[in-house]
Amino acid sequence: MSEALPTSVRRLVKVFSKLPGVGTRTAMRFVIHLVREGSARMSELADALSEVVANVRLCDRCFGLTDTEDTCDICVDPSREGATLCIVEGIGDLLALEATGQYRGRYFVLHRLLSPLKGVGPEELRLGHLQKRIKDEGIVEVVLGTPLTADGETTATFISRILAADNVRVTRLAAGVPVGGAIEYLDRMTLTRAFQDRKDA
Repeated sequence: MSEALPTSVRRLVKVFSKLPGVGTRTAMRFVIHLVREGSARMSELADALSEVVANVRLCDRCFGLTDTEDTCDICVDPSREGATLCIVEGIGDLLALEATGQYRGRYFVLHRLLSPLKGVGPEELRLGHLQKRIKDEGIVEVVLGTPLTADGETTATFISRILAADNVRVTRLAAGVPVGGAIEYLDRMTLTRAFQDRKDA
């Protein structure tokens, strides 16, 4: 990075470049735009970041995001189908599925997938918490919404096996989800079809 830039600017570029899908050039454009917009826009960004740091945390039931109580709005919504639980890798997947309007159950967010090469084992997925929820909440169907990648399939297979003794139906998102595709980036029609055509895992 050019030494012609002030130290504080270089530092902010490095911070932005750590975001998913943001390289050094894109990060540089972000920072230059913010500087050009002036202190009001910078203050707006700083305030928004401070608010997230102060208020947003993981839901204690599904591990989605909440900024109200310890439990998120989806988990406490009485209109949701409490007997169905969809397991997804990340928050982006949850938001994508919600956008279809096809699913009215609740969620369990893993935040990572089983990957021995990356040092991610079953203990990192909070599967004990998952089994407790299934028992305590009377879950009758678990929908596996992990991506059709090697790690996603490994995770889905592992979860199916540990739930086999819990007397719960385990289904998998089916038609419409391409192999190697991340749920977060699929269109609404594809996700709708996947939910409608889900099958036993």
